[in-house]
Amino acid sequence: MNKNLMNSILLIVGIFLFTIGRADEGEQLFKTTCAACHTIGKGRLVGPDLSGINQKRSKEWLVPFIKSSTTVIKSGDTDAVAIFKEYNSIMMPDVAYSEAQIVSILNYISSDISDGAQEQTVITDILSGTTLENIKVGLLLFSGKQPFTNEGPACVGCHKVKDERIFSSGTLAKDLTESYDILGSAGIAAVIKSPPFPVMTAAFTNHDLTEEEVINVTAYLKNVSEERYYQRPTDFSTTFAFFGLVVFVTIFMSTVLLYFKRKKFPVNREILDRPSKVIN
Repeated sequence: MNKNLMNSILLIVGIFLFTIGRADEGEQLFKTTCAACHTIGKGRLVGPDLSGINQKRSKEWLVPFIKSSTTVIKSGDTDAVAIFKEYNSIMMPDVAYSEAQIVSILNYISSDISDGAQEQTVITDILSGTTLENIKVGLLLFSGKQPFTNEGPACVGCHKVKDERIFSSGTLAKDLTESYDILGSAGIAAVIKSPPFPVMTAAFTNHDLTEEEVINVTAYLKNVSEERYYQRPTDFSTTFAFFGLVVFVTIFMSTVLLYFKRKKFPVNREILDRPSKVIN
């Protein structure tokens, strides 16, 4: 075989394998990070459906927006601000991907068979058929009274909700009381299954929730959102302050009483006060 022909074949094969590798990388990155909030041809989720996104926006606009939507929005970009407002002012987390990795994601979106190749499919509500039992279990899981199967941390450790059934909750992360109104069941489930937020991702690494647990927690958050106007969570701050004062006064008075019974002088004081005897 001609040497030049052989080199050409090897070059073509190399390019083909490189393209396949990039496509695989893009698919993996999309499923790991993007799929929590976006679909391709299956309708709106937390964020917009990305079907045909490469035709709607230029690569020069998409790459910096995906890398740091916050930066683009704050720059005053009209399209970025419009998208931000349309999707409930939810800021897309920044990603630490290189430009090549982001391009691989865009290539995967373009190559996906659902990209304009079929009609949009309606996403089935995962909460259809759920009962009060799902809500009860979801409450137990959220509050930490029932552990997750894979030993993930309880939601209440970082999040709070307006629910009088929960005695105390965390304030490290977002209040989830209205999360269902903003994200819907599909959005909440997507975030729980594939957290797009770094801290949450780290917390649930190797501690994934089961499908049933995702449904139960989502059902509970829907219930919280629907019942929030009727909730009157008890404020224990006054009670804690009162009992704290009582404990302080008790300790203080006990200390004062014990103080007066203390030994007032050192042992050697008696010896010091004895009349000195002159030894002849």
